[in-house]
Amino acid sequence: MRVRTSSFVLPTLLASLIAIAVACRPAKAPPSSSPDDADGSAPTSGSDGGASPEADEAHPVPAGGSEGSSAAAGGGSALAAVLVTDPAEVQKIFDAAKAAPKAVTKPNGVAGAGPLAKGVRELAKTAASGMKADGPLATGKLEEKKNLRTEITLKPGRCYTVVGYSAKVTDLDLYLLLPPGVLSGQDTTDDNKPVIGKTPDAMCPVFKSAVKYTLDIVADQGAGEFAVQLYSKKAPKKDK
Repeated sequence: MRVRTSSFVLPTLLASLIAIAVACRPAKAPPSSSPDDADGSAPTSGSDGGASPEADEAHPVPAGGSEGSSAAAGGGSALAAVLVTDPAEVQKIFDAAKAAPKAVTKPNGVAGAGPLAKGVRELAKTAASGMKADGPLATGKLEEKKNLRTEITLKPGRCYTVVGYSAKVTDLDLYLLLPPGVLSGQDTTDDNKPVIGKTPDAMCPVFKSAVKYTLDIVADQGAGEFAVQLYSKKAPKKDK
């Protein structure tokens, strides 16, 4: 007997085959999760909700000891007492020192007979007890609120004191600065006899090589001539 095919049989058959194929297709595996977030908790993040610094290659955690840093030179921390702690104010002092003219330096000048050299020597007897003059005497004449600068080099294995004197500048200030803008010490008095690292609190740097500092000399009150001398002695041996 001849079977007659109806017009709806072929479309119905094709639809059935498509449904079977879809049902048999393997399911797509869900994204894998790490053991840390298996309980549904969010990935570790910083306080602001972003990715942790350790995982962010675009913003790596700064590593200490870079070539241009003061810490790499061993002078990043203060060597003596400091009163100015605001970074912005310290940078202003450094910028002013960098732009200031240089003081006159006189080799062995502290041994001279003038009143400035004598004033430094007298002060050093107590402020830099047991030390000897190290390097030239820095001298100059300052107007009130003006400054001059000189360079001093501190070496490992020695202890240092900076002594200043003026007969007419009633408040002579000293700032020991390390590029690019670190305040490593300053005098803490408002008088004409500034000292950084006064005995018994001398500056004894522990860096591995010599480091050059900028010494900013400021006439905060009064005007006139001044003299500044670096003193040093051999650092005492540390007990093992």
